[in-house]
Amino acid sequence: MKKTNKIKILDLLGFESDILIENTKYNLSDDISVDYETSKNTFEDLLDTTTEININNTSSLDTYIDQVAKNSSSKVSETPTDTFNPLNITQQIQKVWSDIESRRKWVRPTFFTTLGFMIVVVSIYFYNDLRSSQKEVLQESIVVTSNSNELITLLPTLIEISTNTFYSKYDVSNASANLQQIESTLIQYRTNLEARTDIQNIDSLYSNLNNIFLLIDELDLVITYRILTSEILIYNELPVDEERVDIGNLTIELSNIVAQSKVNYSNLPDLNEFAAHKNLINIAIATAEDLHGRYLGALRNNEYEVAKSIADAILLNKETEVKAFENSLNLFNEKSLEIYNSFTDLP
Repeated sequence: MKKTNKIKILDLLGFESDILIENTKYNLSDDISVDYETSKNTFEDLLDTTTEININNTSSLDTYIDQVAKNSSSKVSETPTDTFNPLNITQQIQKVWSDIESRRKWVRPTFFTTLGFMIVVVSIYFYNDLRSSQKEVLQESIVVTSNSNELITLLPTLIEISTNTFYSKYDVSNASANLQQIESTLIQYRTNLEARTDIQNIDSLYSNLNNIFLLIDELDLVITYRILTSEILIYNELPVDEERVDIGNLTIELSNIVAQSKVNYSNLPDLNEFAAHKNLINIAIATAEDLHGRYLGALRNNEYEVAKSIADAILLNKETEVKAFENSLNLFNEKSLEIYNSFTDLP
């Protein structure tokens, strides 16, 4: 109830109210209006200002109170109550939640169905991609395996060229290039083994590959050894006739031979089959250096017979070194062919 209605009821019941009422016009009904002044009103004043209200016709005081309350509430209800109600956030949240709950029955199945479909599609894609990759690796491995086995059959020829006593720069250069090609192909073959699953005895295969690589490395070292040795203690001519001797030029030539031999000796690789020959080269260079001095001294003293004997000793020193080198080549040839015969075809 409004405050004014409470005051009217108190007055009807015989109570006096100390509440001041502002000058406000209240309609008790559509045809009744009451002006309240800012002062205390008695029950008689209320009766004077109220028209068309017959108390005698009311059955009781309660009926009158109900009538007054209805008249007041009807006037108040003319204005929408929603205008004065604040925004209720809780009700909006509840509405949204109820909407979500109502949709939950089809949202969840749709979400999980879509997720499952995406997982299946992605799985199929990766499976097909994996199979395609495996096919490519298999095809590549077939080609690489064929090339590797074909190139490995060239090893006996390369062994013969590397250990031949007749030295040919052209043959040695081609042999070195072929060794590089074989090695690169085998490296590719070994790389492809990581993706192959069709090989059972993989340890034996790796052991076979390691032996092939070792033989290729040794052949490459032998070729290097041969190239360096071909320029150690190499003499064009050792003149012993008075008319053909030019001591100045001959001294420079012999000095260059010793210097070049020492440089090449220091760059010789270490190989088991050539260890004795390498030591002999060191002795031969020192011997040659001593013989060169005696040879030049004999020429300066016009001792041509002595010079001829020393020149023969210089050449014999070189022949001794060459024979030791040939023996080392034969040993390496036998060992290399034995290792090659132990190789098996690459799967």
